[in-house]
Amino acid sequence: MNGNINEQSELNSLQNQLNSLEERVLGIEKLLQELKAGKNISDPSKTAGSVEALDIRFPFQGKGSIETGIGEYGMAWLGNIVLLFGITFLVQSLVRSGNILLSVLSGYLAVALIYIVARYSSKTYTYLSRLLYYNGHLILYVITLRLHFFQDVPIITNPFFAVVLLFGISLVLFLIAYNKKFQFLATLAFLMALFTGIVSNSTQAMLGAVAIVSALTLFLYYRFNWIKLVYVFITLAYFVFLNWLLNNPFITNEANFREQPDFGMFYLFLPGLIFSTIALLPKKEELNGDWITTALIWNGMGFTTALVLMVLHYFSDNFILIFTIIAGFCLIYSVLLKKYSILKIAASMYAIYGFVAMSIFIFGIFKFPRAYLLLSVQSFLVVSMALWFRSRFLVLTNTLLFFLLLIFYIKAPATFPSTDFTFVMVAFITARVMNWKKDRLNLKTEFIRNLYLLAGFAMTLISLYHAIPKTYVTVSWIIAALLFFIVGYLLKNIKYRWLGIGTMIASFVNLVFVDMKNMDITFRVLIFLFLAIISIAVSVIYTRFVSNRNETESIEEEPTK
Repeated sequence: MNGNINEQSELNSLQNQLNSLEERVLGIEKLLQELKAGKNISDPSKTAGSVEALDIRFPFQGKGSIETGIGEYGMAWLGNIVLLFGITFLVQSLVRSGNILLSVLSGYLAVALIYIVARYSSKTYTYLSRLLYYNGHLILYVITLRLHFFQDVPIITNPFFAVVLLFGISLVLFLIAYNKKFQFLATLAFLMALFTGIVSNSTQAMLGAVAIVSALTLFLYYRFNWIKLVYVFITLAYFVFLNWLLNNPFITNEANFREQPDFGMFYLFLPGLIFSTIALLPKKEELNGDWITTALIWNGMGFTTALVLMVLHYFSDNFILIFTIIAGFCLIYSVLLKKYSILKIAASMYAIYGFVAMSIFIFGIFKFPRAYLLLSVQSFLVVSMALWFRSRFLVLTNTLLFFLLLIFYIKAPATFPSTDFTFVMVAFITARVMNWKKDRLNLKTEFIRNLYLLAGFAMTLISLYHAIPKTYVTVSWIIAALLFFIVGYLLKNIKYRWLGIGTMIASFVNLVFVDMKNMDITFRVLIFLFLAIISIAVSVIYTRFVSNRNETESIEEEPTK
């Protein structure tokens, strides 16, 4: 009996251990799932005393009723705002009364007291403690700022030392933000650094701050995946640059372009280059690639806006070297992105930007209309790179640029036969290559290729019209039609035969409505006969082709009957 009882107790004990083990396994699995999903696992030991990144929320979004939300969060906000202005006004009043040293000491003493209160209230009043810390940072910066700036009688007379102190505050806050992974504090530190550059009204301080903040922003993205920080400071970097370009109207109250560009072009390249490297950084698993692509586009838009303003105002006569450097960098960088970046569209984007820059420096060297010839050849180079990159995006973008170029060329007052025929060759060769490598380019339809064929057809007529004496234009078009028919026959491609038919129709229209007025009667008769013979011969060939095809189809159907 006792043996049975002992066995039963052992079984119960074993069952309890198994249940406990199962609960632990389930807990571990749940924790792993949360980590995989990117959720934040709270640590109770750190929650109370942590100065976590500020959770900006409205008072009625708090726990419980609206009343408790306003009471806990709203009053905390209101109290800190009032405290900020109160200490600022106190310091300012002491300055006006002549107690400059007392104003400084009282200001820094107030900051120290705020930090002490925030420290000892962090466990009990977490949210209020967070606000007090950020309020202390702001008051510290404002008091230090007023040691030299915005003062009739500055305490620190040398602006260099004042700027160093302000940058030092930004650096300390950045280091705290980095060590504790506080995104909001990092944002505040960077804003202070950019504002310090603005109030200094110095090119080196202002644009140097832009470059350093851009680099640190990218570093924080690499370490902590703070992509939103990248968006914010891409915007602010180019905003500060434009502010500098317009002679810092926030300080000078005059929005005019600076007299000299100084080192502005060098400093413009820095954020553009820094933010471009985001495409080479390893992609975070929890981050969608569209975020990175959009960041690259946003960086490109800001860089281009500032670049255009700089070139138009300062380098309108010597921009060739600038765009040569941009073209070389973008094309080389696109090759690196193709090889190392997981965002394949990024390589195509920089390749297109590089070719656009190349187009600009080609224009700068040769001017229009002579530049059109090289620009048309460049279009085929883009298609060649698209084949290498396997990029449909490159093909689509190049098609748009090619047709815009073609439209501007046709409307140009002066043209050259060599350029005309270059457009013809580029259009037809591009169409042929796209047909040959359509699987590599992942083209689902024939629409783009048909556009190039139509462009080649139109430029064939235009080229011959410009190159051949007016009397022989119709004859040249008829010969071109024959060539289209021959190419269509050799390639067994109906599209070229359609081009031949279209050219024959254009020849007839030109003969009737243009040549009839100016052509000699004898030559006119010969042309009519030539066109008639060619048309009838084409009709006979098509008739025989259709007849042979019908006979072949009937023979193939005969055994089935």
